[in-house]
Amino acid sequence: MTASAIEKIQAIQDRANREIEALKSEAVSDVVKRLSEAKSAVADLERQYEELTGKTVRGEKAGGGRKRLSKEQKEALVITVGEIIKSANGGISMGDIVKRAGEAVSAVREAVHQVKGIKTTGSKATTLYLVK
Repeated sequence: MTASAIEKIQAIQDRANREIEALKSEAVSDVVKRLSEAKSAVADLERQYEELTGKTVRGEKAGGGRKRLSKEQKEALVITVGEIIKSANGGISMGDIVKRAGEAVSAVREAVHQVKGIKTTGSKATTLYLVK
């Protein structure tokens, strides 16, 4: 083979390699685009599932993030907890206060500490909250 034939072969190989790389790059771009569309479709389906069932696809309770109360909500909760305790003859447990108030245990516990005129009986799990 002559030098010109080897140069032609090399040029053809270089051109073929560039074309292969261009096709690979185009294929990768296409796959990334389709993957993005599929992820978006799956996220939309998961959101619809959560709305219908109240649970995530994995079976966890939906909306499990921490809910923080505003200052006004905390003040209203203190009043509500006070009314719950005052309406309970013979005392009421923390669990029952939480159920009636409909808020997180930590928020209710903080509200109980802020209610004035309350006494407790018992200890730990048997603690009852009463009006003085």
